[in-house]
Amino acid sequence: MKIIQTVTTNQAWREVFQTLMDSSIETDNDKYYRDEPVLIRIKEPTFETPDELFPMAEEDLAQINRYIVTGEDEDQVVHEWTKIYYHRIWDEPNSQIRFMIKTLQEDTPTGECQISMWDKTVDQQADKSPCTQILWARIKHGKLEWHTHAHSSDAYKKLLMNIREFIALQYYVADQLGVEVGPYYHILDSCHVHWKDLESAQRLQQRLTE
Repeated sequence: MKIIQTVTTNQAWREVFQTLMDSSIETDNDKYYRDEPVLIRIKEPTFETPDELFPMAEEDLAQINRYIVTGEDEDQVVHEWTKIYYHRIWDEPNSQIRFMIKTLQEDTPTGECQISMWDKTVDQQADKSPCTQILWARIKHGKLEWHTHAHSSDAYKKLLMNIREFIALQYYVADQLGVEVGPYYHILDSCHVHWKDLESAQRLQQRLTE
């Protein structure tokens, strides 16, 4: 497992990508060029300007961050999986985010304070199923600590987007609770770079070392 500890989201994305490219070995399959379990810890997550080298437009990233907490302008969201996430998080009845907020308001900590993205009645046969599986949170030392668990994420062209959208949700929940934002953790079973993106990823790798 690769363990990455940083202060900012941009640093997290760069370090994960460079670690995979520089210190991992090729896989034994024809889908992923690099593929490792990764744990990311961002000490003080904020919304700095997205890294200019990340291959997604800044306005698309901003729209995704707005959508994940408001549900507005769904037709403008370029990432189809984010639409799945929003509906699994927010939809009634039994809204999972309402449950999370209510649970975090209790005096005694509880391990059940989670949002599950997987729906076995839909996802086992779906063309697009959620890569992010669980969102979990707790209040620790007066701050909202957030954990995002994913079975996979594309380190080259998706990871920074994923980190930012779930930090946006962390900020929303913290605001609802009236507490400060604490550390952010992102746990990835498979953090990878695709063979199909190898040339583009190598060009990015070169630019990051210039």
